[in-house]
Amino acid sequence: MTRHFSAAARDRLTEPWEEFVGYVYDDKRPKARIDGRLQYVEWDGGAVRGTLTIGFGHTDAAGGVRIVQGLRVTREEAGDMLTRDLAPCVAAVNRQLAVDVTQHQFDALVDTWFNCPAAATAAIRLINAGRIEAVAAKLLQYVCAKGERMEGLVRRRNAEIAWFHTPDELDAPPEPDPDVVFSPKAERNPPPKHISESKTAAAAGSIFSFSIAEAAKALNEILDPIKEAKGSLAELGVFDTLAVAIRDPAFLACAAIAALCGFIVWDRRRRLLNDHV
Repeated sequence: MTRHFSAAARDRLTEPWEEFVGYVYDDKRPKARIDGRLQYVEWDGGAVRGTLTIGFGHTDAAGGVRIVQGLRVTREEAGDMLTRDLAPCVAAVNRQLAVDVTQHQFDALVDTWFNCPAAATAAIRLINAGRIEAVAAKLLQYVCAKGERMEGLVRRRNAEIAWFHTPDELDAPPEPDPDVVFSPKAERNPPPKHISESKTAAAAGSIFSFSIAEAAKALNEILDPIKEAKGSLAELGVFDTLAVAIRDPAFLACAAIAALCGFIVWDRRRRLLNDHV
């Protein structure tokens, strides 16, 4: 089944978030107040921080009109460019989806693809796997531009998520306030730090190692008299050893500290992996 991108999504999601700009601009350069409202600053030919863009989010990567300094387009021309630029996005989402989705869900995926194909692909994989409840969290992992987390992209992903979760029988969310629109081309968030780079984990690991050593030392001190009495620990079973150990405050304190530090290292690793959205 071939699905189509709705006019409502184009009018109230893609066009407002991309915003019509009739001149070339660097999409990662902050807006400035020009003629009483926040607007993108025209590219002056200097170094580019993000992606050179014109019209409704058109870039050289989309093909067609080539971006050069001083280029100008009308709103009608920008609309025609957007129609051409959206076509491969619609085709790609149709090609990758293996299950039925609602119109709002399809629209949200196309809009996401237009801004960040990798995010849409990741979301579609979840949908195909029957994990539609995980889509929102996955989309929020794509809110960076050139390695920098952008609040504008957070807002856009949340707008797509709201559109995605709106039943078709209900009216879709309203278009955004133009003053909050700032949506450069997105990419996957930078990967989390390795656990070895975490100062918290390193400190906890050091304390963990020290506590284990102290617990072993305390255990040996407890068992030395028993070893002397019996001549060997072989006759003392594991449960007997534990029964003796848990009655010693020093051993218990070291074991508790070691357990706490082990939990801290585990929790820090979990946060580094999962909480970097």
